[in-house]
Amino acid sequence: MTAPSTDNPSSTPSEPSSDNPTLALEGVGNRSTAGWIGILLILCLLSEEVAYAFNLVTPALPSMAGSFETSNIAWVSTLFTLSGAISAPLIGKLADRDGKKKWLLIATACMAAGSLIVAIAPTFSVVLVGRTVEGLGLAIVPITYSLMRDIFPKRMLAMAVSMTTAGIGVTTITGPVIAGVLIDNFGFRGVFFALALFPILLGALVMLVVPESPIRVKTSIDWIGGILLGLSIALLLYGIGEGGTWGWTSWKTLLCAIAAVAIFIGWARYEKRIENPLIDIAVLRGRAVVTTLVAQFTGQAVIVLQFVLLSFIVQTPIALGVTYGLGESASYMARLTTPAGVATVAMGLLVGIIAERRGARLPNWIGFALMAIGSVSLALSHKEFWPILLGYLVYAFGAGLISAAIPNLVIAAAPVRLQAVTASTVNVVGSVGSAVAVQIGFAILALNIATVADGTPIYAGIGYTTVYFVAAGLAIVGLAATLLMPHGRKPQSVEALT
Repeated sequence: MTAPSTDNPSSTPSEPSSDNPTLALEGVGNRSTAGWIGILLILCLLSEEVAYAFNLVTPALPSMAGSFETSNIAWVSTLFTLSGAISAPLIGKLADRDGKKKWLLIATACMAAGSLIVAIAPTFSVVLVGRTVEGLGLAIVPITYSLMRDIFPKRMLAMAVSMTTAGIGVTTITGPVIAGVLIDNFGFRGVFFALALFPILLGALVMLVVPESPIRVKTSIDWIGGILLGLSIALLLYGIGEGGTWGWTSWKTLLCAIAAVAIFIGWARYEKRIENPLIDIAVLRGRAVVTTLVAQFTGQAVIVLQFVLLSFIVQTPIALGVTYGLGESASYMARLTTPAGVATVAMGLLVGIIAERRGARLPNWIGFALMAIGSVSLALSHKEFWPILLGYLVYAFGAGLISAAIPNLVIAAAPVRLQAVTASTVNVVGSVGSAVAVQIGFAILALNIATVADGTPIYAGIGYTTVYFVAAGLAIVGLAATLLMPHGRKPQSVEALT
C-alpha cells in the first residue's frame, strides 16, 4: 500500500514532502549508485519472504496434515491470507503515519515470530496461531514499494520496482525446489525454521543500511473497520469450512452466513460515515473498478487452488488405490512447477509489451481463457505426469498474464488521486479470494473422502475433479468480468494519464 495521495485533504504530509526536487532526484542520503543497488537487493530479498511464505508452505501441507492428523489443514493457508488481507491496509496507514522503515521492520518481525511459532508448535492450534501472526508480514510488499518511492533517486525508481516484482516472480521457480529439499530432509518444521531465519537476517540489514522515509502523513487509523471486516470474512470462511460437517442447510451454517452478511453490511455503512476508512466505499462505484475487483478475486482464487491441489496430487501415494496421485516426494513438484514458473515470469514480461500497444485488457482475458482451459484439462486427467504437466503449464501461462495485467488495469481504472486506496482495495479483495477458494476447495474435498490413512483423510478422485471444474468456473467468471471492462483497451501510457 502506498501513501495516501496529497490530494486528500484529510491526509496531509509533513515536510519534507515528496515534491522536494532534491529528494526526488538524489534520494535520501548521500549514496552512490552501488549503494542504492545494495539497498535494492536487500529490499528485493525481503519481499521474496512473502512469496516464500506461500510457495514453501503449500508443498508442506500434506506433511502437516499427516503430522497433526487433521482434516482442517486448509486453515494453514486461510488464516495466513486472511490475517494479511485485513492487517495490510491498517499497517500501511501506520507506516504512512509513523515511518515506513519502522513498520517494515515490525512486519518483518511478525513474519519471523509467526514462522518460529509454527516451527516449534506442539499442536495444530498453535500452528494456526503462528500462521495468523505470520500473516501480518504480508504488509512487507506494499510497504517496500512505498518506501522505495520515498527514498530512491527518481532515476532508479522504475528499475527498483520492476526488479522487486521480477524477484517475487522468480520464487515460483525456486520455491518448490527449496521446499522439496527442506521437507524431504527436515520435515515441514524445516520449512518454517528457514522462514524464521531469513527475515531475521534481512531485518538486521534493513535496520543497518536502509534509510527511513522522511515523509509522514497525518491520518487516523480505522481499527473498528478492520475488526468488522475481519469478523465478517472469518465467519463466512468458518461456515464454509464446517459446512460439510454440519450440513449446508443446518442452522449453524446458516447462522454463520447470516451473521457474516449482517456484519459486512454494518461495516459498509460505517465506512461511508468516517473520514479515513479502511476501504473507501466510493472507490467501489463504477464498472471499471468493480470488474477489476472481480478479476482480481477470481484470478487469485484460481492461482491458490491450482497450487494447493498440485501439492496433494503429487504427494498422494499410488498404493492407496485412488484415481490420482503420483506418489512422489515434495522435491518432485519442481519438475512440474519449474516450467510453469518460467512460463509465468515470461508472460509477466510480455504483458508490458502488449499493454503498451493494445492495453492491459487483452492479456487479461487471454490469461483467464488459458486458466479455464488448463483447469478443465486437469479436471479430466490428473493421474499421470505428462497430462498434469500440460494442464498446469497451460494454466501457468494464463496466471502469468493475469498477475502482470491486473496492476496495469488498476492504474487504468482509477484516477491518480485514488490510486493508493484502489490498489489497497484490490489487494484486500485478492487475499480474500485466495482464502475463500481454499476453504471452498477443501470443503468439497471433505465431502469426498475415500479412506483415512494414519489419521489423515485421503480424498477421492471425484473431489479433485470437482474442485478443478470450480477453478475453471471461476476463470470463466474472471473472463466475463474482463470482457465487460470499459478500460484497458488503449495503450497503457495513454490510459495512465486519462
